[in-house]
Amino acid sequence: MILYISKKVGILSWFATCLYFLVEPFFILTSTAPYSFLHHAMSDLGVTSCGTYTYSIAPHDICSPHHFWMNVLFIINGLTLSIGILYISQSLKKTRKSQLATAFILILALGNVVSGFIPADINLFWHSIFAQLGMITVLAGLWIYASSLTSGKYWTYGCLVSLLVILILILIMLVFFVPMPTGLLQRLFYLVIFIWGTMLSFMLNK
Repeated sequence: MILYISKKVGILSWFATCLYFLVEPFFILTSTAPYSFLHHAMSDLGVTSCGTYTYSIAPHDICSPHHFWMNVLFIINGLTLSIGILYISQSLKKTRKSQLATAFILILALGNVVSGFIPADINLFWHSIFAQLGMITVLAGLWIYASSLTSGKYWTYGCLVSLLVILILILIMLVFFVPMPTGLLQRLFYLVIFIWGTMLSFMLNK
């Protein structure tokens, strides 16, 4: 294998990824426009301009004075997530199927990096396309991982079910316009992924 990620680096990368949720409150509290953890998208904190309709699907007021550092946080989070995923992939038998699964999960991490480089008010399509695609492909990736793992198999299946429930709730809101805490659901989706990887990295080293 050309790139080898040590146990220490792998586990630390997952802890660093989880730190996102400890750092994000700073940006929420410093927003000069009312910001709802429950209803506003994570991306709103990285928007570079102030006002309403800063991007096409944001009719609410947005103003994040530290948007530059929020976007840096998105990029760093995507990078640490990528390292963590690659670390876990080393425990799987190297097959085309497992490599495809890793690529599927990495798309979600790529989405974080791209979102940081391209804020929603600069170009909403490119800001969100990889993140949205990743929320679908990560399900297939976790399914393949679960079927290939010995340690952490049922943990991975459990996290996969949790992600499916969250995604179904988001889809219900989008299709039937049922009011739901979309900001919270988005955060829960990422939180499940972050906790999955952190716990699995320990399970694989028992």
